[in-house]
Amino acid sequence: MGSTRYIRYKGNNPKLVNGKSYTFKDYAKVAGVSYRCFCTRAQGKSVITDKELVPLNAHLIPKEWRNMPDVKLTRLEHFSEQISQQWLQRKL
Repeated sequence: MGSTRYIRYKGNNPKLVNGKSYTFKDYAKVAGVSYRCFCTRAQGKSVITDKELVPLNAHLIPKEWRNMPDVKLTRLEHFSEQISQQWLQRKL
C-alpha cells in the first residue's frame, strides 16, 4: 500500500486553513468533485490554490460537447430492415 500524500494549501477558502497540508480526498470534498477528478486537477502541483478548488460546473458545458446518446440515429435505412431487426431482437 502507498502512503497518504499531503499537499500544502495556500488560499482564502473558509473550509481550509492557509498553510496547512491536506489530502486529495479532503480537497475533493471541499471542491465538490470526485477523488479522481481532483487528482487530475492537482497533477504535478506542489501547492494547491483556490484555482484548483473551483467546483465542477457541468451545467455550463455546451450541449454539443456533452456525451449524450442520440436515440434518433439508426443504421437501418428501410422499413423492412427495422421490422426484421425487431424480430431478431426477440428472445427465443
